Amino acid sequence: MNETLYSAIKELKNLAGSKNIAYISSSELARKMGVSQQTASRIILELIKEKYIDRTIENRRQKIMIQEKALDLLYRELNELYSILKINQSFEMEGTVQNGLGEGKYYISKKGYMDQFKEKLKMEPFPGTLNIKINPEYENILRQVRGADGIIISGFKDRERTFGGVKCFNAHIDGIKCYLIFPERSVYTDIIEVISDKYLRQALSLKDGDIIKVNVDFEF
Repeated sequence: MNETLYSAIKELKNLAGSKNIAYISSSELARKMGVSQQTASRIILELIKEKYIDRTIENRRQKIMIQEKALDLLYRELNELYSILKINQSFEMEGTVQNGLGEGKYYISKKGYMDQFKEKLKMEPFPGTLNIKINPEYENILRQVRGADGIIISGFKDRERTFGGVKCFNAHIDGIKCYLIFPERSVYTDIIEVISDKYLRQALSLKDGDIIKVNVDFEF
């Protein structure tokens, strides 16, 4: 990515804070970046075009909204720094057990996925996923996990359709080994899917609405 655009994203995110909204004029951004107002205006237009930010005008003020694409970019850089510095991290997230739509069983059971799970995760997952809605205070951790490389389960094609790749992350819940899984091409969501060689709902005596903690281990 163009370094100037990347610097602008970081500057705007710094101003936007946790709500990811900043009120700033092109001239103000220009002063902060040390560029001309015309250049700052072009930068904003380019970031809008590439869907890193969105913009509206409220009471004659320019409202900049940081988009998911920009946040993903920043968290990828954070993980790259941890990798370069060889810093291993463990994260804990808390959320509530959610009722799934039954799609997990369909996807997990596909041979193209199952063969790779056995090879790369060294286990045969129970045909289904445990869905957990992560509490808002753990959003930054969830974004960092999603932005990491993980263990890649490659996409494949069968007679029915094409299936996308999946990223897996080592985790455990109450001492039970499991993996967080994320479709590689998915939009941000606060619901995570967990797989294990055990039926987690039964093994942990879980029901919808139960509070649960998930520990994720990163090794860079």
